[in-house]
Amino acid sequence: MASEFDKYVESYRDIINRGAAITGETFEYFIALRIRLLAEELSAAGEVPPRRILDFGCGIGTTERHLRERFPEAALDGIDDSAESIKAATRLEIPGATFHHSASGTLPFEDQTFDAIYSNGTFHHIPFGRHASLFRELNRVLKSQGHLFVFENNPLNPLMVREMRLNPFDAGTKMLFPWYLRRSIRDAGIKVNALRYYVFYPKQLKALRWSERYLRGLPIGAQYYVWGTRQ
Repeated sequence: MASEFDKYVESYRDIINRGAAITGETFEYFIALRIRLLAEELSAAGEVPPRRILDFGCGIGTTERHLRERFPEAALDGIDDSAESIKAATRLEIPGATFHHSASGTLPFEDQTFDAIYSNGTFHHIPFGRHASLFRELNRVLKSQGHLFVFENNPLNPLMVREMRLNPFDAGTKMLFPWYLRRSIRDAGIKVNALRYYVFYPKQLKALRWSERYLRGLPIGAQYYVWGTRQ
């Protein structure tokens, strides 16, 4: 069965950029921001850089370019249920990156394969009834003391809710409340380290962005992430 995203491969970046225009930023800016937040969390915790990273819901593969820059020694795997997106990602020919197409609920990896797993904006496209089993799968392929970072749009932010309704591939999806995502990760057997919010200021107010690190606990950021560690 074709994925809903197969038809958006060519237009995906433009659609995201139209939605991001309200912030004055771009598709690539937000990817870089998320990877920076992930790297800063690991560094602050005294963790060594991950040697193998999974991008769950990798789409067209742009995130792997940023992961490659931030973690030059890591092996990268991206997986998505959109066959056309995986073809586009493979065409990028990112060194050390392998892309996998799978529409199955079982990930095609051995137990404890990854040091870190990243996922952005994927779970609101997956029926809620499948979340528990998928988080258990992510736990299975995560190494002991490996890290899971799941980024989602914040349903407590009215502007984000509006933008999702206007987005052709997000319209009609059910957003994940932060406490639901935190509980889902915890129920899968992963220790939750943090729930943090980000994207508080548009580009026009970027001089204030230095203060965002002090606002991470306020549920008004346009996006949020949950960071967990497998015990």
